[in-house]
Amino acid sequence: MTDVEGASAPGYDTEPMPAKIPWLPATLQPGARPEPCRRCGRKALIPWTLRRDDRSKQVLRTWVCTECQTTEERPEPE
Repeated sequence: MTDVEGASAPGYDTEPMPAKIPWLPATLQPGARPEPCRRCGRKALIPWTLRRDDRSKQVLRTWVCTECQTTEERPEPE
């Protein structure tokens, strides 16, 4: 048996991907227009939810990557 501890394939992060969060989208929906994810580089970043910031009253959209499930908030035009 081969010792694989510390071995990694070229081009891949050495840290394992965490388990997917069940309430975040895990697949691209038909008709989605994904953008490249800043974290994993895959074209899987999609708009998800809207919220209004309590202090500034600005509308923010949460975007989520369906591959690595990273989230980011961006201002949304009203």
